[in-house]
Amino acid sequence: MTKIPQAVNRFNMYKKSEKLIGITSEVELPSVTQLTDEMEGAGTGGKMEVVIIGLTENMEMKIPFMSLSKDMFSMANPNDSPDLTLRGSIQGMDPATGKVVYTSMAIYVRGTVKELVPGKAKAGAKMESSITLTLNYYKITLDGETAIEIDKLNGVYIVNGEDVLKEVRDMC
Repeated sequence: MTKIPQAVNRFNMYKKSEKLIGITSEVELPSVTQLTDEMEGAGTGGKMEVVIIGLTENMEMKIPFMSLSKDMFSMANPNDSPDLTLRGSIQGMDPATGKVVYTSMAIYVRGTVKELVPGKAKAGAKMESSITLTLNYYKITLDGETAIEIDKLNGVYIVNGEDVLKEVRDMC
């Protein structure tokens, strides 16, 4: 059945297995930008930008917090690698019946704290605190199936269930 995705119904964030309730209202997921190089040579007809398969630019994830909290500072140790999971439900529609359907999503990240922003103090307002992680691991699953998995430390790059770097890893 094809599902037409509409919106994130709900989500929770976890550090290891501990649910972090009410710490954030919105998380912008990291972009995946491939490393490229320029190729020019005999028979190419000019310059070409070439994607280097399995290598990406730095991936960052900023996690906004409502205010300062122990949960925020538990991620701030630069000697640690926070292991975070965002689990949620994408609400959609079955186009054949119009019935509401749901897709489970899980987003897994690991990295190192790059920036800690304590925010601002104003009576009656959120502090707009945040932590920015530079990621070495990023995985998204939909209904339990891997949509993308990037493990920079172990040479893993999977897209839609296909291990894109298996042949390269076997050569190295």
